[in-house]
Amino acid sequence: MSGPDADRRPAENSEDEKKTKLGSFKKAISNSFNKGRRNSKVMSFPMDDIDAEELKAAEELRQVLIAEELLPSKHDDTHMMLRFLRARKFDPEKTKQMWTDMLQWRKEFGADTVMEDFEFKEIDEVLKYYPQGHHGVDKDGRPVYIEKIGQVDSNKLLQVTTMDRYVKYHVREFERTFVHKFPACSIAAKKHIDQSTTILDVQGVGLTSLNKSARELIQRLQKVDGDNYPETLNRMFIINAGSGFRLLWNTVKSFLDPKTTAKINVLGNQYQSKLLEIIEASELPEFLGGTCTCADKGGCMLSDKGPWNDPEIMKMVQNYGEDREADTKFPSRTTSGNMESGKKELGKKESGKKELGKKESGNKESGKMEEKKVSEEEKIISEDEKAHPNRSDSICSDTFLEAQDMHMDHLSPVPEEGNYVGNEKEEKLKAALTALEHQLCATKQAEVEKEQKLKAALDRVNALEQELTETKKALEEARVKQDELLASVGKEKKLGLFCW
Repeated sequence: MSGPDADRRPAENSEDEKKTKLGSFKKAISNSFNKGRRNSKVMSFPMDDIDAEELKAAEELRQVLIAEELLPSKHDDTHMMLRFLRARKFDPEKTKQMWTDMLQWRKEFGADTVMEDFEFKEIDEVLKYYPQGHHGVDKDGRPVYIEKIGQVDSNKLLQVTTMDRYVKYHVREFERTFVHKFPACSIAAKKHIDQSTTILDVQGVGLTSLNKSARELIQRLQKVDGDNYPETLNRMFIINAGSGFRLLWNTVKSFLDPKTTAKINVLGNQYQSKLLEIIEASELPEFLGGTCTCADKGGCMLSDKGPWNDPEIMKMVQNYGEDREADTKFPSRTTSGNMESGKKELGKKESGKKELGKKESGNKESGKMEEKKVSEEEKIISEDEKAHPNRSDSICSDTFLEAQDMHMDHLSPVPEEGNYVGNEKEEKLKAALTALEHQLCATKQAEVEKEQKLKAALDRVNALEQELTETKKALEEARVKQDELLASVGKEKKLGLFCW
């Protein structure tokens, strides 16, 4: 064969070979995860959406955590490690520190048992003053979380519960999401789900909507979410944003990471079509432009609609959960042990890689030759994939908390490395918001003074009107008396004339 087709064939073959080697390497890394997992019962799905560079980084982090006894079997999950890596822009040391701090926090807070130990009896009252909840899934299978920020009454909220109890409730719901809701969504969507789509209705929210107690609560929730549940927000829609909210948002977003702001869509009152692009009408509440009413559940905000209410799906989730719980009861299945245990795991993983390489090559090559082959594939990947950007969109379940915390106060941000602005930027942001607050206070004071002057003027006008009314009345009485006097004089003149 001659001509262009002949010239094109070598390039096509070369491209096919690269793709084959890339797929082989990704498969080797993925299988090495599964083979080295000390009977971990983490629900796993195909990792086609993760590139080889990220898989490699997660595997390296995993080996470090194993070696330092920082990887309980319940957390031996590639996707979880990737969330922490993305939160720290794939910096190994910062990621390890974040992971270590998370494990310590879970131990001190009691996060592993909060679902069983903590009962939140005041939930019905809390939802009256802080309307929130999951409702359905988006078109990609992610759970949809809705909050009506404009209806939050922080004073009444803290009358029916305490700040500590609310934080504990918040953690319990996050744990429930990871234990029940994300796995249920994953089964329903037939792919791994560990992020949510959030809708925040800020109708009525302005620059001074939340008081000091509300801001303190938001700050605590923000820290918990950002430090321990990073990268759980896929996208956020802020709807019914008025002029006051937009003014603050324009100030805050200049200090945020572009990847963070890219996840947040600030919309006015014409938001319905945008939401319907992401969420099916049957999954969206009627008050947001969908068709769902959940009339038999007391309304959409109370229904907790989603795949986690499907008995068949939850049976599968429960079986997986029981297996994982059994895993943690046997030390031989966990990472707790001595350093030698970690070394053995590393040996098992390498052995797994070699065995996989033998099966793929279809021959009896030695482990040494297979390692060389994997090394060559790694080299090809590093050349071809070097330009691939890290997918580090640092933001958590309520990123909007970051902006709300800084005064508008309800965006549950994530103080992660991806969107962490640093001490200097944070100080600048606080200074800008303080100046904005002072300007607002001055404006309010001027408005108060103007109102007082207007009221004084109106009072003066009313007083003048009263005086005028009284003057008119006096003049009318004088006129009547004058008429009576004139009539009397005229009568006397007539009588005098008659007598003469």
